[in-house]
Amino acid sequence: MEKILLVEDNENIMDINSRYLSDQGYEIGRAYSVKQAEDSLDSFDPDLIVLDVMLPDGDGMELCRDIRRKSGVPILFLTAKVTGDDIVAGLESGGDEYLTKPYDLSILGARVKALLRRSARILPQSQIYAVGLLRLDIVQSQAFVGSESLSLSRNEFGLLLYLAQHMGRRASGQDICRAIWGADTESEKPLLWTTVSRLKKKLAPYEEQFYIDSDHSGYELMIPAGRS
Repeated sequence: MEKILLVEDNENIMDINSRYLSDQGYEIGRAYSVKQAEDSLDSFDPDLIVLDVMLPDGDGMELCRDIRRKSGVPILFLTAKVTGDDIVAGLESGGDEYLTKPYDLSILGARVKALLRRSARILPQSQIYAVGLLRLDIVQSQAFVGSESLSLSRNEFGLLLYLAQHMGRRASGQDICRAIWGADTESEKPLLWTTVSRLKKKLAPYEEQFYIDSDHSGYELMIPAGRS
C-alpha cells in the first residue's frame, strides 16, 4: 500500500483529505506542522507528500527545500496561495505539482495518482547508470558527480536519467513528457520547462563535465569536446 503524508494545519481539511485518500486505498500519515512533518519523514517514510505552504511553525516551501536536500519523494503543494509567482516559487523550491484551494477532491486524487505513476516510471530494475563522472542511483533516485551528491526532485532526476540514457540523441519535449509523465499534451509543457530550468541551474557548477543543451528542436545532455 502506497503511503501519503498530509502536511496541513487545518483540521477540517486534514480530515476530508485523509478520509478521501484513505478510501482510494492509500495509507495516510498526518502532520500539522513543519516539526511533525520532519519527524514523519523517517518514521512514516512516505511515497508522496501533500504539503501546505502556510504552517504554524514555518514555511512549506522552505520545508520542501530541506526535504529535497535528502530525498526525491514526490511533493504536491496544496495551498491557498494562487498567484503565478506563488506557483513558480513552489515548483522552484522542489515541488512536483501545485494545486490551489479550493479544489475538487477528484482532482486531488487524480494528481496524487499521476505523481505516484510518474515516480514509478523512473525506477527501472538496474541500479546504477553512469556517464563520465555522473552516476545515477536509479533505485534511490539519487544523482552524484564524483562523490558529491546532487539534490534533485523526482522530476529533475527523471529528466536527467532520460537524457543520460539517450546520450547522442536530441529528445523532443513530446518524447520526454511521454517517457517520464506518460503524457505529451500541452498541459505538461510548463512542468517540463520548469524542470529543465531548475535542473540546468543545479548542473551549472559542473558544466565543464556535462550540460543540457536545448533549443526549439529539443533537449540533449552534452559532454564538452575533449571530455568524452
